[in-house]
Amino acid sequence: MKNQKIIKAITLFFTIVFLQAYSATGIMAAECELNSNSEIITDNNGFVDCTSSVGTQRLKIQYIGLCASEPTIGNYQNECSTVFSETVGKTIDFVKGNFQNLIDGSISLTEGVYTHAVVRIDSLIKLKSSYTFDKQMLGGGGGIGKMCWTTSGNYSDLIDMTGFTSLSQLATQCGSNPNAEFTNLEYAVFVNETGATNTITGRTSPSGPYTMYSASGINELSSTTIGSLNGKHLIGFQEFTTPVVISPTLKSLELGFKMDGMFHLQTNWQSINGDPNTSRKAYFGVNPKLPVECGKAQFSGEYSCLKYVIPTGFEFSVSVK
Repeated sequence: MKNQKIIKAITLFFTIVFLQAYSATGIMAAECELNSNSEIITDNNGFVDCTSSVGTQRLKIQYIGLCASEPTIGNYQNECSTVFSETVGKTIDFVKGNFQNLIDGSISLTEGVYTHAVVRIDSLIKLKSSYTFDKQMLGGGGGIGKMCWTTSGNYSDLIDMTGFTSLSQLATQCGSNPNAEFTNLEYAVFVNETGATNTITGRTSPSGPYTMYSASGINELSSTTIGSLNGKHLIGFQEFTTPVVISPTLKSLELGFKMDGMFHLQTNWQSINGDPNTSRKAYFGVNPKLPVECGKAQFSGEYSCLKYVIPTGFEFSVSVK
């Protein structure tokens, strides 16, 4: 088999979907709806759960490979052809409509048919964004206003599942002068209503099935014991419905991360009247699902909060020319 020299470029949106979601529920919310003033529409209580394409997502890419057969966590680096590999990872800021080079130069891939792809990134994802709502909201920093944005705090699914003890745990702020900062989102493990897991299977996308893993090392799955979480990487395996063909006529291999709907935001409220039917405890523990300061927007002096802005996932694409 010959080796084919090709030029690589990271782009931001293609049709082949790679990974989809590592939100707490794994369910993709609907796109945010805007009113005539370009404000995000919320319900009477100031609640909305939706996705947006507005913002910057910062990923640290460590490895990308193409595979001629189905890989495993233990063998993907040996069995797959390396497209990109950097131990610490290369930090790239993704914004919809922007194009960037991942590598300057060329790589060598063996001619053939590739049925799978692998991508590994750091488990710490950063994002920043700002939004305007149709009602005043309360931010984690204590500010109130229709304009809200991300701050330099931290967020994880684990906080959402175990509950909040203070308003400052929300990495958000609201007011009249947006100043968005990168929020740190750590995915040491996937957490949902049933508990913690290091593997998400059975997902499908327009390009075929995919699996996601949280890993403590490049070939080891992370612990799922709350209190002993050690995930350092997120790894995804994608099976291509239409395999990628490397041939002598190939001029370029383009790799992409889709940005449409990649920001999942939620505004929400927490009853503070003591009614067990509305106080809404977290899935685990006795803490409330939201800080007690987050009240219903229709009551005087109480506001729903911008709870979070989190990634809905990273959708990876491969296209050849």
